[in-house]
Amino acid sequence: MGIAVLALVPLALFGGYLFFRQDALVFRPSVVTRRTPADLGVSFEDVWLLGTDGSKLHAWWIKGALTDHAVLFFHGSEGSLGYELPTLRFLLSLGVSVLMLDYPGYGTSEGRPSERGCYAAAEAAWTFVRDSKGYNDQAIIVYGQSLGAGVAMYLAASRRCGGLVFQSGMTSVPDLAARAYPFLPVKPFCRTRLDSLARIGRCQCPVLVIHSEDDEHIPVRHAERLFARATAPKRLVRLRGAHDDSSWRHSSEVRAAWRQLLDGRAADWAD
Repeated sequence: MGIAVLALVPLALFGGYLFFRQDALVFRPSVVTRRTPADLGVSFEDVWLLGTDGSKLHAWWIKGALTDHAVLFFHGSEGSLGYELPTLRFLLSLGVSVLMLDYPGYGTSEGRPSERGCYAAAEAAWTFVRDSKGYNDQAIIVYGQSLGAGVAMYLAASRRCGGLVFQSGMTSVPDLAARAYPFLPVKPFCRTRLDSLARIGRCQCPVLVIHSEDDEHIPVRHAERLFARATAPKRLVRLRGAHDDSSWRHSSEVRAAWRQLLDGRAADWAD
């Protein structure tokens, strides 16, 4: 019996480490950069949103050539606004207006990174675009990459938005942790969940899932499971390349799927 108890000590220590340190493992804020949309020759509005905890969150609002759709963009775990200019360029090429923001603790946003903080930031972004900029729910597309896909899912599951674009995202943090530590019972120790698989069935909007079959961080199986559980209209676009590969921005299939979503032709998607 004593030997069995001793054998559990390393597991308990690891579990405690994972439980208390997981925010630092999941959220990796990037340093502030001086790059802004002005580097693309684009006019923008520096915006400070107020989180539910009173923290100030930094965002950019960029008015597109068309005014009928706005995209809320949520970046990944290592991103910050200054690193997202290529994605902004892609979105502006579609003619949409864009709000992109930094989560608490990222860039110049106040607070500390957390799952709850990301959701609060998403709520603030939604309120700004709808109430301050006057976009109705159906004109707002929520778009997230990697960790940000889970943040976008949070909104899409509780709002009647115009669409969800879920790119390179995971089913949940516990699922990803179980893959990283296949021989350890890590799921019970995961406080941070970002459980998109549990939420996607509640999405009442077109769902566009984009994922690379070569993704080394989040296997394409995550996208396949999410797509299977989503209700129509839905579309899965398969890419090639690494998790952080940028070639998707030049993919004719990705652009066509976005165009169909924005033009109200998602009903044509085969599921």
